[in-house]
Amino acid sequence: MDYDTLLNQHLCFAFDRQLLLADLVEDLDWGYDVSTGLLTFGDRYEFQAEILGTEAAGDSSWLWSWANEMSSLPPERTQAALELKQLGEGEGIPELSDARHSLSVVNGHALGMIAVGQKLGQAYYHGPHAQGAVLLLIVEPEMPWSVDHSLQRITANFPQIIAQMEVADHKNALFHYLQHYGLEPKVSAHALVVEEDGQELLQATFDELNRLQELKASLS
Repeated sequence: MDYDTLLNQHLCFAFDRQLLLADLVEDLDWGYDVSTGLLTFGDRYEFQAEILGTEAAGDSSWLWSWANEMSSLPPERTQAALELKQLGEGEGIPELSDARHSLSVVNGHALGMIAVGQKLGQAYYHGPHAQGAVLLLIVEPEMPWSVDHSLQRITANFPQIIAQMEVADHKNALFHYLQHYGLEPKVSAHALVVEEDGQELLQATFDELNRLQELKASLS
């Protein structure tokens, strides 16, 4: 397992969660209280959140929260970041285990997606400020959203995701997106198929480079 493979597995589901969050908080002012761990959006929402790390505009660098000695962060605000550090140490992924990186190597959005995909949080928030940005991971047990028709959502979102983002392996990304929603696709050399009670609900075909060719779903 390497960083790019891990990100490819998680980016679709994490992007999906970001769309749900944006529907709630878009255009609302944000604030974060380190002492309480509360991330607020106007006077409408407040969520418990941890700090994954910070982006510094001055030297274009990322610093993990567990390595930010100057800020003296409470340990309970860095638990998810430490879990990713342990994952990086165990799998040999320096992007997760080394304290500091250039933003040309990693960035808060990608690391937030990995954290969400690893089920360490519900969604992330990239909070801009004068010196750069802080990456906050929402760790509420429940969120004020619901997804009633997961296949419809996946079918609508996946083409948009691969059009907007650099997705190295479309087949692998869609496979894990489906799994995140509890679906177990059948895998062949150039296709993924989701069935229920013998009925085909979704079929995706791919070329020899695992790029999406066609995505069809029966959404009745």
